[in-house]
Amino acid sequence: MPRRLALFGGFVLVALVTRAALLGVPCLDLDEAAQLTVARELARGATLYVDVADNRPPLLYVLYAAASLAGGGLPGVRLLAALVVLPLTAFAASAFFRHDRRGALAGLLYLVYGAAYLAHDMHSVSPELLMLLPLSAALALAREGKPADARRLLAQGVLVGLAALVRQHAVLWLPALALVAWSADSGRRASRAGRLLLLGAGFLIPLAACVLVFARLAALPELVFWTWTHNLEYARNPLPATEALARAASTLLPFTLATAPLWWAAWRSRPRLGRSWDVLALAAAGSLAGAVLGLRFFPHYLVPLYLPLAIAAAPATLEALEARSRAGLVAAAWPLAALAGFTAANLALYGGKYRVYEETRPVFRRIGERLRADVCHGAGPLFVWGFAPQLYVESGMRPASRYVMPQAPLVAYEPGNRASRSAPSDPKLVRPEHQQRLLADLARSRPAFVLDTSPSGLHGWDRHPLGELPGLEELVHDGYVAVGDVDQVWIWRRKGCDQTPRWP
Repeated sequence: MPRRLALFGGFVLVALVTRAALLGVPCLDLDEAAQLTVARELARGATLYVDVADNRPPLLYVLYAAASLAGGGLPGVRLLAALVVLPLTAFAASAFFRHDRRGALAGLLYLVYGAAYLAHDMHSVSPELLMLLPLSAALALAREGKPADARRLLAQGVLVGLAALVRQHAVLWLPALALVAWSADSGRRASRAGRLLLLGAGFLIPLAACVLVFARLAALPELVFWTWTHNLEYARNPLPATEALARAASTLLPFTLATAPLWWAAWRSRPRLGRSWDVLALAAAGSLAGAVLGLRFFPHYLVPLYLPLAIAAAPATLEALEARSRAGLVAAAWPLAALAGFTAANLALYGGKYRVYEETRPVFRRIGERLRADVCHGAGPLFVWGFAPQLYVESGMRPASRYVMPQAPLVAYEPGNRASRSAPSDPKLVRPEHQQRLLADLARSRPAFVLDTSPSGLHGWDRHPLGELPGLEELVHDGYVAVGDVDQVWIWRRKGCDQTPRWP
């Protein structure tokens, strides 16, 4: 036990050191800001998908809500992930080899390689990163040599079900665990079909519990829409072949180069892993399939690949290191060089003159300062017309509507589809009932401020003026007065709000 505690402590230290340079960045990715805004509302008692909506499964917000209650903001979310989520995932990778030297190396490979890429996607606390915690535990339970008894199979299924309530793509790991259940030697306890049924039953338990909870909250249709229907529409949103190829070239190629020693070592480890190699290969294939869905190839979609690659690469990497061969030198130097190079590049991207991400623009901080200094700050919530949830985080104001990131189904905005910004909007993406819900939200909450980001073009919102949503422009012009702009983001203040009691 003391050795395992020391191993876990080492993983905590490595997770902190490899991510320390970017922990304090106000916002690495706008999805972080949206998820924190939703979690803050949930911590105040809001009903998910009804009072505040996002297209991600419910368990994602647990970590964000914990950091929100602690008052840590987005840096606090990342710190909590580095202290708990990442080390526990690495510890589960180590458990795959019963915490021997291969296991310790697998955990280290996961932590170091996982930080040696673009911070926008790999250092931000994405659903994929959190999803890996229960998936890694399921993989550790399914390691070769463990009996496939009923409790173990049920536990594996439950863990995948929990992971799917963080990110839907977790279901793509079920074939890997099904292979273990099918091929495991369990004596007379259960047939192969029975073992698969136990795994499937375990998987369905968390999903059934989730359905029952949201049915009790009278929010089941909203759960289905936001976590299933909306995401299906997003995934099948067509991309031109040229854009899909360009995205693949700019994401998959550098990722493959950065992780090349892992792929090589994973392949070399096949004889040493036996049937476990097939399981890890299926888990990696499922992760890759999830990254390809929708052909957007966002780098954070690739995060789940790190875990099966690191575990599969550990035996051959350890052998090369112990032999002190040229391959061992590459195995040691490559991830450290990649980590140093990407850390320097990430610092330049977020803090230097080469800023390329819109999250680094000072407009968010400046608007937050402007709103906090306004006489009407505290007289009501905030409504942001645009794809910019950072403005809720920077201002510290509550959202006036359930739509934290207005997009389809409110307007024909297609996130992750650059070509759509110069093409005619697809009216099939818009749902009038959601437009009416937005207007009803605003009429009920009477926001103190409305921020119109369309003149600024933040995150491609310049094609969606207030007038695109029927009734919104009239509501703003009748009840609000323009008090100026910050970098072409217009601030509208509610008329007479300085006479309004402070908003809770």
